[in-house]
Amino acid sequence: MGALDSSYHLWRLRRRLQWPADRLYELKKRKLAELLNYCYRHIPYYQEKFRQIKAQPEDFRRPEDLDHFPILEKEILRDRALEFLDSLANRSAFMRYRSSGSTGIPLELFYHPAERLRMGYTVTRELIYNGLRPWHRLVNITEPRHTSPKDRWYHRLGFMNEKFLSVYESSALNLKLLRVIQPHALIGFPSVLMLLGQQMPLDEGLVLKPRLLFTIAEVLSPEDRKILTAQWGVEPIDLYGANEIGHIAFQCVRRKGYHLNTDSLHVEILAGNKPVGVGQRGEVVVTNLDLRVMPIIRYRVGDVVQRLEGRCLCGCTFPTLGHVSGRSDGFILGLNGKIFSALEISLLLKPLEEVNQYRIIQDQGGKIVVEWVPRDSNAQPQGKIQRLLKERLGDSMEVATRRVSEIPRERSGKIRAVVSNLPNPFWKRT
Repeated sequence: MGALDSSYHLWRLRRRLQWPADRLYELKKRKLAELLNYCYRHIPYYQEKFRQIKAQPEDFRRPEDLDHFPILEKEILRDRALEFLDSLANRSAFMRYRSSGSTGIPLELFYHPAERLRMGYTVTRELIYNGLRPWHRLVNITEPRHTSPKDRWYHRLGFMNEKFLSVYESSALNLKLLRVIQPHALIGFPSVLMLLGQQMPLDEGLVLKPRLLFTIAEVLSPEDRKILTAQWGVEPIDLYGANEIGHIAFQCVRRKGYHLNTDSLHVEILAGNKPVGVGQRGEVVVTNLDLRVMPIIRYRVGDVVQRLEGRCLCGCTFPTLGHVSGRSDGFILGLNGKIFSALEISLLLKPLEEVNQYRIIQDQGGKIVVEWVPRDSNAQPQGKIQRLLKERLGDSMEVATRRVSEIPRERSGKIRAVVSNLPNPFWKRT
């Protein structure tokens, strides 16, 4: 998008936050009809599903009618990924994206660059609504693949020029860089921000006091929220999303719930595949209304949330969710008391194409066990697993590998890439 198109699109997205409910509902109905018609004509996987349930797109006139459509599991999206693409499309224009981290199930995803750009605008809307201004210095501590410098027109003018630091750099180095940048706003995994906050008083230099603190990717527990508030001097604002479908919901300055991005997603809260009532908890199932390269309909994310009712006093008309639970993996404890973010460590194994699924288990400090499910009978990733983890955790860290035929879901139905049976090192200090 050019400068005017970008500004206009972001302005439109921002205005939708105050749209009345009936206008948002009509937008969702229109988008859903367009999505289902497209999938019926172009996408092999969904063509098969329409045949199986003996239905056509016009049978789903309202978002609520989707409860008759099959739920999409992560394993299906992984194993049948190419069936979600239009066989006649020019795939050279697609972006290839590999996702995992929180579940240990690597997914190969495809997008058009414009789709990823629209996802980015949704995130920008969340930040701006919560007080970020174009001239603020924003630092994102994330995976290295996201750390390339941005070079759009507004970045060259000094607006929304986000800086990136890597989660794999030492806390001491990242703190040194942060003290040079002096960010107005900071965004990162809760576990990584806690590790930085713990290190900050130990290093010489100015104590950082950002105006805004945003958390992403991991569950933000009430205990974590208290710790981060004490460390950074500002209460965090949590943003909730999944790589496959983009940002699902976001907290506002009231921090009482999560506003659903209902203009781009249809979100269902289900228990036993049935909608839950107000105040009840259920699994998150999401339909992205905007994706076309690799459409995602009724995708089980794997998290559990509470359904809320009523309009937030912040002024945003988007419906709200309660506390998100699901991907709280905590920390990996290394030797000599060193602490690592569990999500950070699990992301190291994402490039392993020989592996269908993996899980990291820690029962004692200084030792981890990696369970892995092979993609085929010839897969031998043990050496790569050892190398990737020891490069980060240290050569003295004991890393055992265990080939398994499957990794079962937990009793809650969720899949976790990291299972730590050790006490949270921050909670026991408070």
